[in-house]
Amino acid sequence: MRLLLLMMTVLLSHPSWAMKRETAYTGAVQWTEFRQYVLHQQQEDERTGVAYMISGAVAAIGGTIAYQQSEEVFSRTIFAITSNLGLAAIGLGATYYWTGNELDSFYYAIEGSSLSLAERNEVLQRFLYKQQEEKRKAKWIRVATHALLAAANIYGATQEENKEISSVFYFLGGANTVLALTYTF
Repeated sequence: MRLLLLMMTVLLSHPSWAMKRETAYTGAVQWTEFRQYVLHQQQEDERTGVAYMISGAVAAIGGTIAYQQSEEVFSRTIFAITSNLGLAAIGLGATYYWTGNELDSFYYAIEGSSLSLAERNEVLQRFLYKQQEEKRKAKWIRVATHALLAAANIYGATQEENKEISSVFYFLGGANTVLALTYTF
């Protein structure tokens, strides 16, 4: 039971659940191309949102039904987690569908303005430069976060007497080490 609680805690507290979804426009610094990208991305966000909401509903309903029909504690726990993750997926899908991505607010603020095309291009250039700076900072924050998680999990593994729990800690330490390394590229 301790192992199950540890796995649930790790799964639900992992920093990737809290990371915001990022979009990256890498095209030319031209308003007309940026506009096409944003409008296409909005369609993708709506499709992705619907997919998350449908799969989340299936997982939530299936997990709830399976929970009710199961008698084993471990199975009931897994089905409860599945149901909860399904509900979270519905929320994530709704977010994709109705709020879009980080570029939408910027796009609509500029699109609805009286700026000339040259002025829009200049503002777009400044925005994209600032966005690139923020992405570089976020990348190194992720490296540090995963490195700290790796260190904490490996330390926890060395201190844990239960071999099963120790193995989970070693696995999480290794996985976070790999994640930290991949973010450096």
